[in-house]
Amino acid sequence: MTVDDLQDLYSELRGSRSAPPIMDARALFLERQMQGSWAKLDEAYTSYCESRQRILRQDPDKQVDAKAKDRDQQIRRLKRKQEKAQQIIKRFEELLPQLKKLADKQQSQEARKAKPAESKASRHVRPASITPDFIGRFSELIGDRQLDLVSLHFGFKPLADISDVQSDAAYLLREGDRCLLIAAEDGAVSSSELVCRDLCDRDVTVSLSHEVMVQLSVDRKLVLLQQQ
Repeated sequence: MTVDDLQDLYSELRGSRSAPPIMDARALFLERQMQGSWAKLDEAYTSYCESRQRILRQDPDKQVDAKAKDRDQQIRRLKRKQEKAQQIIKRFEELLPQLKKLADKQQSQEARKAKPAESKASRHVRPASITPDFIGRFSELIGDRQLDLVSLHFGFKPLADISDVQSDAAYLLREGDRCLLIAAEDGAVSSSELVCRDLCDRDVTVSLSHEVMVQLSVDRKLVLLQQQ
């Protein structure tokens, strides 16, 4: 795709509440900030779909009063609105995957450039090295106090790329006003996801794909724990 695709879509929606984020997506695209551009286009798509829900749910033949003198004209007008909305939604759904592909490619390239020479595997914290005493103290705290405790003992590494995702590793996951220590243990890795265990309650597990873990990290909700 090109920046002209975003310009054309903006021209179609000029004056609507979906137009400003499309222009933001266009500006970010020109600045080669593909992840931000994709996020803005997705915002515009969500806004547009919400604004057209009522129109798309209507049945033109039932919506228009059967006794209206211009009934046929009203039906045609409503059908044209529906067709237009469907065309624009289809265009969004064509562009979003293309832009996401560009964003993922750029993210991978930047991650490769930023990788340190040392082995990641030699530095990440293994779940078995986190003591029961530490887990007990962690479980008694909440939110920022949990973060403060963990930061005293471990380093935080964001996941910039799926190759940063490690097995036999501990992660800090933030959910609202509390944090979880989760472990991706040996044997928990499949080709597409990790099965992670809550270190404070080992009966609790959650399956996360590599892509979801990277996105959580991009959203500042997940970090890999490293030895300091």
